[in-house]
Amino acid sequence: MAAVYNYNFYQTTRLGDDVCDKSQQTVQNAHASTYMLSNYRPACPMSNAIDFATSQLNVNFTGSHQVGINGCNIDENSELSLTDLSKPACRISLQQRPFLTVPYMGRGMNNPLLESQMQQGDMAFNRKSINPLSEVSYGPYHTTPMIPSLQATVANPANLIEGVAADGWIRGGLPSRELIRDKEYAEGQKTCGGNF
Repeated sequence: MAAVYNYNFYQTTRLGDDVCDKSQQTVQNAHASTYMLSNYRPACPMSNAIDFATSQLNVNFTGSHQVGINGCNIDENSELSLTDLSKPACRISLQQRPFLTVPYMGRGMNNPLLESQMQQGDMAFNRKSINPLSEVSYGPYHTTPMIPSLQATVANPANLIEGVAADGWIRGGLPSRELIRDKEYAEGQKTCGGNF
């Protein structure tokens, strides 16, 4: 048997690169991929395959979902799933559209002066609630007379300032260490006769 070989250098020489091996590998891969697709039982009806599967011990039959193999019971499936109750022929619309068509989304009448004022706005840095820039007038509240009992207590500084309310008042309270020191000093004066 004569064969012609390519004697160029740096050629692939693995067995997997041989042309004959590649063709055989392709055939074997094709057979392996179609093995699970082969059906050795009649597809329609599936009663023969179901009887065979359920006759085995510890074999749970799942079957196809709703439709048999190759769609053999598609008519029965349609009669059971597409009923008048589950799928009526008319369109179901629970609420009517607010507009029968798409409303006009373009611009209406324009007022360039007002639009520019709205875009630019006014500079307002005062964040107080009562300020001259607010649009509410607080004039009537400025001259409102107070309740007489409140006016008498607010005008009297003795109700607000401790020093006015009591003579000798020390802000923060009396110094307790100095009181003890003064007491011990006074007792020492009495016992020693005033001579230290």
